[in-house]
Amino acid sequence: MNTFHSKNVVVGAGISGLMLCESLVNRGEEVTLIGPVDNRVQTICTWRHKDKPTQYADHLINSWDQWEFSFSNHVQKHHGNEFLYEALNGQSLKKALELRLSESKNFTRVVEPVDRSKAINSCFEVTTKNSTLTATNLFDSRPPQFGSNTLVQQFFGIVVPTRHIKEKLTYPKLMDFTLPQRFDDALAFTYILPLTAETTLIEATIFARTTVPYGALRNMAIEWLVNNSGEDFDEDMVLYDESGCLPMGNVVPLFAGNPIGLASGSARPCSGYALSGLQRQLSELTQENGYSSVTCSPYSKLSAWMDRIFLRVLKREPQLGLTIFAAMTSGLSGDRFAGFMTDNFSTVDALRLITTLPKYPFIRAVLKNDH
Repeated sequence: MNTFHSKNVVVGAGISGLMLCESLVNRGEEVTLIGPVDNRVQTICTWRHKDKPTQYADHLINSWDQWEFSFSNHVQKHHGNEFLYEALNGQSLKKALELRLSESKNFTRVVEPVDRSKAINSCFEVTTKNSTLTATNLFDSRPPQFGSNTLVQQFFGIVVPTRHIKEKLTYPKLMDFTLPQRFDDALAFTYILPLTAETTLIEATIFARTTVPYGALRNMAIEWLVNNSGEDFDEDMVLYDESGCLPMGNVVPLFAGNPIGLASGSARPCSGYALSGLQRQLSELTQENGYSSVTCSPYSKLSAWMDRIFLRVLKREPQLGLTIFAAMTSGLSGDRFAGFMTDNFSTVDALRLITTLPKYPFIRAVLKNDH
C-alpha cells in the first residue's frame, strides 16, 4: 500500500475534474487526480458570444448562428447576431487534458477508483486499492444526490448517418415537440444536432419528477428517426449512443471535501448547460479568492430567481413546459434567448421574458413557494 501526501487531491477524471486540475497546475500548485480514465463518448454543447475567443477550437465539432424549435403547428427559427451555439467533442477534450497534465511536474495521476474518502482532523484521507493519500484540500466531482424537489433532465441519444434523414438539417433543432407526449408527469422532446455533414445526433429528452427507463428514451429517438427517414429502423443505423441525467435544481454532495462540477451547481438549473458554469467557477479560482469559487453556484441572483420560478411551474405541471417554450421562443429573439441561457441578461430582459409566458401559473409560482 503506497502512502503519500498531496496539497490538492481531485477525485473524478471527467471534464470537471480535469479542468480543475489544469487550473490548479497553471497557478503553480501540486495536484493529484484519482479515478479511472474517462473514455466515454460525450458531446458537450454550449453557447459562446461571437466576440469571445474559444479555448476549445481543437475540439469543436460544429458551430451555428441559427437554431430552431418545432411544435405541432409551427416552427420557430432563431438567428444569433451575437451568440453561437457550439458542439464540442468531450472525449477529445478529456484526452487532451490528460496529456497536457501528464507533462507537468506538479501533477500526479492515480488511475484507480476511490474506495473511500473522509475528513481527518485538519486534512482528508483518500483510499484506493493500492494507495492511501492525505490531502490538505480534497475536491470531488462524482455525481451528487438530487434534492427532494429537484427535477431531472434525462436523455438518451443515438448518432446515425445523415443519409438516413430525409430533411438535411444545417443547424440544430434544440427542441422538437412533434412526437406525442408519452410519459406521466414529464415533458418530452427530441433534440436534433447535425454534428457533421455525415452524422446526426438524435436525442430524446425529458424534464421530469423522476427518471424513466433509458430504453423508453431510446425508443423515442428511434421513432423520430423512422418518422423522418422513410425507412424501417435497423440497428446498424446507430453508430454510437450517449446518455445521462442532469439535475434541474438543488443537489446534495455525497462525499467528503469540496464538491465540484454538477455536485457544486455548475449545471444551469433551468437548462442543464454546465460547461459555461464550470468555466465561471474556474475563472474565479485565484490566489485571492482561494478555493471557494469552485464549490458555489456560478449563476447570478437574477438568474437563480428566474430559475426557481420556472422550476416551480414545471414541477407542478411538467407538460405545461410545451406552452412555456412555445411562448418563450416566439417572444424572444435568438440573441435574447441565448442571453437567457447563458445568464447574460438584465432585469429588463427578465421582465420582457415574463410577459411572454402564461400569466396565471407564473403569478402563482411567484406568490407561493412550493415544497
